[in-house]
Amino acid sequence: MTIAQTHLHPLDPATPEELAQAVEVVRKQYQVPLHFKCGGLEEPPKEVLKKYLAAEHAGEPAEPINRWIFMMYYIKRTPRLFEVIVDVTEGKIVHQKELPRTHHAPVDRIELNEAAQVALADQSVKAELDRLELGDNVVVVDPWDYGKDDENEQRRLTQIFFYTRNPKNNDPSSNHYAFPLDFMVIVDLIEMKVVKICHLPLGAEPITTKHTGPRKVASPEEPEYDHRLQSKPARTTLKPLQVVQPEGASFTLTGRLIEWEKWRFRVGFNWREGMVIHDAWFDGRPVFHRLSLSEMFVPYGDPRDPLHRKGAFDLGNVGAGITANDLSLGCDCLGLIAYLSGHVVNANGEVVAKNNAICIHEVDAGIQWKHTNHRTGQASVVRKRQLQLQTIITVANYEYIFYWVFDQSGEIEFETRATGILSTTPIDPDCKDKIAFATRVGDGVLAPYHQHIFNLRIDPAIDGHENTVSYVDSLPMPRDAKLNPYGTGYITKETSITQSGTAQTDPYKNRIFKISNPSKINPVTLSPVAYKLVPIASQVLLAAEDSWHHRRSHFTDAPIWVTKYKDRELFPAGDYTNQSAGGEGIRDWVARNDNVENGDVVLWHTYTFTHNPRPEDFPIMPAEFVRIALKPVGFCNYNPTMDVPPSNQAFNKSTA
Repeated sequence: MTIAQTHLHPLDPATPEELAQAVEVVRKQYQVPLHFKCGGLEEPPKEVLKKYLAAEHAGEPAEPINRWIFMMYYIKRTPRLFEVIVDVTEGKIVHQKELPRTHHAPVDRIELNEAAQVALADQSVKAELDRLELGDNVVVVDPWDYGKDDENEQRRLTQIFFYTRNPKNNDPSSNHYAFPLDFMVIVDLIEMKVVKICHLPLGAEPITTKHTGPRKVASPEEPEYDHRLQSKPARTTLKPLQVVQPEGASFTLTGRLIEWEKWRFRVGFNWREGMVIHDAWFDGRPVFHRLSLSEMFVPYGDPRDPLHRKGAFDLGNVGAGITANDLSLGCDCLGLIAYLSGHVVNANGEVVAKNNAICIHEVDAGIQWKHTNHRTGQASVVRKRQLQLQTIITVANYEYIFYWVFDQSGEIEFETRATGILSTTPIDPDCKDKIAFATRVGDGVLAPYHQHIFNLRIDPAIDGHENTVSYVDSLPMPRDAKLNPYGTGYITKETSITQSGTAQTDPYKNRIFKISNPSKINPVTLSPVAYKLVPIASQVLLAAEDSWHHRRSHFTDAPIWVTKYKDRELFPAGDYTNQSAGGEGIRDWVARNDNVENGDVVLWHTYTFTHNPRPEDFPIMPAEFVRIALKPVGFCNYNPTMDVPPSNQAFNKSTA
């Protein structure tokens, strides 16, 4: 059986039928059970895709491209891991490889739930719960990515932390992170058995002795975030604020193609990156080939054994698509909403729908531009309308909210928000020592310092694929009797990046990064047409250079990376991040010293939330957020919003 693909665009996400067919093709090779890890669209090689897109934009018939599906799977209950690409157009395998034992696939919820039950059934765990005078009916089990701290450890493992429900209500929805227990276990995911129990330190120093008795139960002042369980009623001061569009939305959605104002682009979805923006054009001209969040790493700064192992690659180890929320379930988006869904594969090879994983809606973002002629009193004002595409992922205790925001001015913004609940560890309530690497957020509850380090992958196509990246600094003009006699002048200095490598942000020089097309000259500026990246100036990884955190997280060395495009180089910490040793990634790609001037290049931006928790972040964290901007700079000949209708009362219908 093969899949008819006449109605599918080469960039459309994998359909349920395609995923099911790929699973069937793989299973036919074996007489033993398989453990599937992921499945999704394998995008066509860029050169093939460029020909298809060129024909599409020219309104000419495009040569169909076979649909390929990428998958990872284990032979169940063994360490044997395979990757495979199935051509579902022709029903055959085009690539298959067994990975070395150093490579581990992402974790999955089915597997971790089984590991949790194994842990609770283990006699040594039961003995620990007896010591703490707790029954397993009140215990909450929290499996975590294992991390890495031993070159020779190649078993597939998970580390499991234990909490208890709020003893005052014993409610399944209570915030168990407010009640951490003082031990954890390591489970072998192949043999499905507990291989080690670790007692957690309860003070600033690593523990040297085993805990022998029950410890004092944590009792934070306000442990609950669920309104139903909180000690105080919700405030009643807010009145409704409703977004209404009586004539409907201004965008059109045709399959995965969005057209809005002067924008035209496609929205992809896959198990790992979640939402992806493809083939973005503004005002009939190409600007970006592909935009995506490529990876994020959450290293914890707790130096105590075994908590030093906490460091999760939330995309590579789990998957943004796999953990995507159903946005129809709550008030995640306001106004008139369109939704896009996706599909993933679970451990049993079943296709799972990720319904409403992306919401699309317009927002009013204040004033786009305004001027009042003080001589006539006449005001001209245009409001800023934006199109937002939002996705939310839940990775254990944290929520991450990502927006792609398209503006009428040709600007694109990528907003990142972090909320959810702190990953906590116990501390002896009687301990009065200063904890240098953590914050007490409740009686007996410690929240270690940690970082959320993200990487945005920008594959530009500024009026074509031959682009150059440069950085532009604003600098004081040298004092000169003729050219700058009063010392007031300043200039910009542009430096092209000619070889693959890294660059630093510099807020003291107002440094921006320009992506230009040297072969296309703007007739007004007489300079190449370009977009600029306005980066986030933030810390890089704080862990030592010889640490496992550093070895594994290639992209955390610098805020800016430039590489020559190469098919399948999508993930800067490597394709296989789970328990990785850091042997592959973007450090290797830039080390090729490729020529990246006037060619097909990729710009990568690493940015960080350094999160030193506050009591105000508990029991749930107010969202932290940043926005990265991509703005036309000499791409247009004048303000592209000049034709946006003026703002007036007849259109807005405001109420006094």
